[in-house]
Formats: sequence, C-alpha cells, structure tokens
Amino acid sequence: MAARDLSLLAAQIRAARGLLGWSQVYLAETANVHRATLVDLESGKREPHEATLTALTSELAAAGILFTERGVEFRKWPMKASAHTPTKR
Repeated sequence: MAARDLSLLAAQIRAARGLLGWSQVYLAETANVHRATLVDLESGKREPHEATLTALTSELAAAGILFTERGVEFRKWPMKASAHTPTKR
C-alpha cells in the first residue's frame, strides 16, 4: 500500500472510531489486533499486515461504517444500536 493510501486509511480508521465512539482498546479487542499495532497504524509509524487492516476495516464496516474516497460515513443514518456497540468499561 502506498504511504499516501496508508495515511488516508489511518485517518479513516480514527474518524470511524470517533463516529462510533469506540476507543482504540475496544476496536483492537473486537478485531483481535494488538492495541500497539492500532496505535502505530493511526500514528503512521508502521504499516500493518494486510490481514490486520482487513480485520480492522471489517469490524468498522460491520458496525455501519462506509469507507469512501473522501473519508468515512455511516451506511445509514441514524445508526442503529448493534452488537458492535461497546459497553462501558
């Protein structure tokens, strides 16, 4: 993946978490990814394996996030509560 594309994807993942109200810990746990990997991706420190990117984006997509050329948005608004809504910890 090109550096520019990785930078966009990192921003999209951060934005998607923000829309959903998810923490890095929550997304990492639900996607079965180490939190440090997510932190490094979002900060642009390193490019994770393709399987890791797929796990992260799949979890976000399952929660109703649509990845677009310009960013992210909810597939439908208003968002429905789902099994992917975190509980308070």
